[in-house]
Amino acid sequence: MAMGAREGAFLSRIISTVGSSLELDKVLAAVVELLSDASAVHACFVYLVDDTGDRLVLSSASEPYTHLAGDIVLERGEGLAWWSAERREPAFVPDKLLDDPRVKYVPELDEDKFQSLLTVPMVGKDDSVVGVIVAHTEAPREFTQEEVDVVVSAASLVAGAIENARLYEETRRQVRELEELTTLAEEIAGSRSLEELLPLVAARGREILGASVCHLYLLDGGLEELVVQASHPPDVEARERIGLAELGPELARGGRGSRVSVPLVAEDELLGLLVAEESVALNLARGVASQAAVGIKKVQLIERLTEENAIRDFFSTLAGGGAPADLRRRSAGLGLDLESEHVVVVAEGANEHLGRALAGLAPGALWDRRERSLTAVLPVPPTGADRLVASIRQVQGRRASRARIGISSACSGPERCAGAFVQARQALLGTVVLRGEPAVVGYEELGAFKYLLRLADDGLPRDATIEAVARLAEYDRERSAQLLTTLEEFLARHGSVSASSEALYVHPNTLRQRLRRIAEISGLDLREDDWLMVEIAVKLVRLRDVLAERVERLARSS
Repeated sequence: MAMGAREGAFLSRIISTVGSSLELDKVLAAVVELLSDASAVHACFVYLVDDTGDRLVLSSASEPYTHLAGDIVLERGEGLAWWSAERREPAFVPDKLLDDPRVKYVPELDEDKFQSLLTVPMVGKDDSVVGVIVAHTEAPREFTQEEVDVVVSAASLVAGAIENARLYEETRRQVRELEELTTLAEEIAGSRSLEELLPLVAARGREILGASVCHLYLLDGGLEELVVQASHPPDVEARERIGLAELGPELARGGRGSRVSVPLVAEDELLGLLVAEESVALNLARGVASQAAVGIKKVQLIERLTEENAIRDFFSTLAGGGAPADLRRRSAGLGLDLESEHVVVVAEGANEHLGRALAGLAPGALWDRRERSLTAVLPVPPTGADRLVASIRQVQGRRASRARIGISSACSGPERCAGAFVQARQALLGTVVLRGEPAVVGYEELGAFKYLLRLADDGLPRDATIEAVARLAEYDRERSAQLLTTLEEFLARHGSVSASSEALYVHPNTLRQRLRRIAEISGLDLREDDWLMVEIAVKLVRLRDVLAERVERLARSS
């Protein structure tokens, strides 16, 4: 190439060419054409460093090699192109290029028919190598220093153009990805069930991530495994289950890998896993996974609330003695067989963990929780009702729960269910009568107290003894006193002053003073009155107060 004016004209054309377009393919094609014409070479190639920084990929080529763009790859250290790139300096072989040990033979580029070779690195503004320009001639050729300098200057201009084009492409890509994620979010928001949502995410995820296959897994909390729920294409084989312990090596594989695996997390809760085969778009996959997780969480919440309302309404009808045919139909829809044996459980002071623990004791169980109260219907397992009750006690004890739990007798058939709900409520009241502390009580454990509890549940009759004891309870509430507890303990100790004072941790004289005060307020005369009647009255008043407190708490929570 002649120098001087022609050199300046050539560089001006390079500047004009690289400045006329921001599309990388067009810029590279124009540069290859200009370099081929101006340098009188027989073949010109432009290699670009890929995202890993370890490969030079043929990105543009002169005729007849244009169709090989993207197919020819030089791994780090291979060929004279990498030699120039690593040293950031041009290199050339004037003759017999294949005899040079730095040269790698690429048969697709017909390098056996070329004799000379020139490589010039393209160095960006941050001093990183963007790529390498490679020029071949069929005859031996000595490139002059001036010719090399011109190509070096051109390479510097092209490097800047490539950076600008890549920045433009990156901006366009980000805008396109944002638009795709926005569209995906709108489509996910329109899904009303997981059956509709999961195949949608698998199909759109595959499209957005440019993957060959996309799988969607959901967490099976009971087994601590991820179970495949949807794939696209739908008929592709997928690994059925992935253990949580295997997530480490599967997550965020990018770079040269052929898969990205991103967890689906919403509100710090692991919901599942998105797996895209033959994709390296990790950041975009995280965006898809985030949108999917929010959608799954929303659908699960809607489904759970719908199911909770259905269970709550079903329990209300069941406890109220609804039509057997209707109850059988609704129970079948909820997965409960009313014809098999089951027990009703009612708990106060319960949390969601207790509900899940109870449900875990009997597959197919239904439960409903409001505030701190819980109602459940548990199928009796093959081991029997007694074993189920023992397991419930273990759950309550293991969790150091403050819940009181009442359990009905085993029953079957919708006709007996209303009575089972009554039994469970009375057993719950029995935790106060029999235990006085958080406990589990079965209906059959109540003994004679069944009748007292039924009286308390139906409303106390008008009776002088009951009204006398009620006055003591009212006095205790107003004054924070313990007269009713003192009377209850005195009767339980068969009138022994020493035993009663010891149980109450008071001096015998204090006990005698309390007994006189009890007589003054209530009008009871423990020397004449029937102690059994007084003890029954104490239990009934206690039960009445517990019932009143429970009704008030339910009214506050409704």
